[in-house]
Amino acid sequence: MSPSSSSRARRLAEQRRIEKGLAEMVGVAQGVIADGVISADEASRIARWTREHPDVASRWPANLLSRRLEQIYRDGQVDARERRHLAAMLEQLAQSPGGRGFELATDLPIDDPEPDVVFEGKTFVFAGELAYGPRRACEREVEDQGGECERAVTRRTDYLVIGALSAADWSQQGFGALVDEVVQYRARGVPIAIVSEERWADALP
Repeated sequence: MSPSSSSRARRLAEQRRIEKGLAEMVGVAQGVIADGVISADEASRIARWTREHPDVASRWPANLLSRRLEQIYRDGQVDARERRHLAAMLEQLAQSPGGRGFELATDLPIDDPEPDVVFEGKTFVFAGELAYGPRRACEREVEDQGGECERAVTRRTDYLVIGALSAADWSQQGFGALVDEVVQYRARGVPIAIVSEERWADALP
């Protein structure tokens, strides 16, 4: 086998291993939410799974689940509200046997190519339904990295982040107006970037 063929074989094997891990994660999610409720023990089980499978937990969309669990357990416990939101995330995962429940629809108005995301001194607006966690949790992540958040698009806005759980018919959703505002500002020379939640999450340390 030539070096190039060997390299391709390794990449294929790695891809299959990750896909198998994502499928296993979906199975865990399906088992945990089978009764529609997540107990503290079940939340702990999910957190332990992500720690034991760091290579899978670092990939999209498992990285969102892993980051969300880290945020939840910063205070050492998980409350009822956090368990409800975690259940919503797991339900999204469980609905896709391929582990791709968080993929964005292709017709969402994301910049192509997506620019790098920089936090320090930048202003963010979040739109749509976010997989990472409640909007305020996402805003705290930005603030912890030296950025700012606002609820409306203005001349100060640097990034509009489109939530990963947003529907394909984005123009009919509440955040369609935010996208329209960005387009209008761009026409006046204001350089506002529209990025996916995945791009935003990947930029977090």
